Amino acid sequence: MKTEIFQGTIKALSPIHHGGPEQYGTVKTILTIPFLTDAEEIVEIPVIHGNAIRGYLRRLIMQDFLENIEYQLDNPKLYHALFSGGLLEAKAKSTGQIDAKLKREIRAHIPPLSLLGTAIGNQMIQGKLKVDLAVPIVEETKEEGVSAYEIKSRDFGTRLDDLREYREEDEQATQMKYEFEVIVPGTRFFHEFILLDTSEIERACFIRALNLWNQRPYLGGKSGAGYGKIQIEYDNWVPEDERPYLDYLGTEREELSAYLDELGLML
Repeated sequence: MKTEIFQGTIKALSPIHHGGPEQYGTVKTILTIPFLTDAEEIVEIPVIHGNAIRGYLRRLIMQDFLENIEYQLDNPKLYHALFSGGLLEAKAKSTGQIDAKLKREIRAHIPPLSLLGTAIGNQMIQGKLKVDLAVPIVEETKEEGVSAYEIKSRDFGTRLDDLREYREEDEQATQMKYEFEVIVPGTRFFHEFILLDTSEIERACFIRALNLWNQRPYLGGKSGAGYGKIQIEYDNWVPEDERPYLDYLGTEREELSAYLDELGLML
């Protein structure tokens, strides 16, 4: 058994809006979790969910995988399995048994799925990559920096109803203001990735994902409007270590394309 941990930091270069489950009036809140401090006080701490990081990496690495093997993806179910984690489906002839051969083939042919996992038909492929919550480095969590209460702020936007066909001739356009919470620029988060029993190619695939994230360094919503820009730093991250993965894609391009066709027919 082999475990490799990549510890690092994520720094907000612009305000981050990572929406939580609640909304107060017109104000959309950010995600927080209760945190027990050393002083035995419960404090709500803004965090970045591991699923948000994992989902963004999945989209980056899967698109990169398809581009490198020059594969045109047209099958909606295959797209869902690659980019969204798939969907378990009951099969009429299924016995509920684990298809070990299918899992081995998927891990061998599609390293990003081996890392991130997916559901194919009635089979669940467990990912080898564990993605932790990104927790801010503040007094309440690391006993350094400012308080967690100081890294939250509020911003606003407006929406303008400018469709003239739905208004009377002398009626003015309606402008609506909405507010949302953000994590302020300069906030630093502690974060970990954990790799479990990865092959050389799977590890190189993870490094490729980090490199792609570094090229498009965003988290959270509204990145098209200036939010969510970040800077990432991780121990053990050597960008050149992506080479075995890229070499594999270049060498096996035709075989990988044929396997995706086969997988699409199965779905």
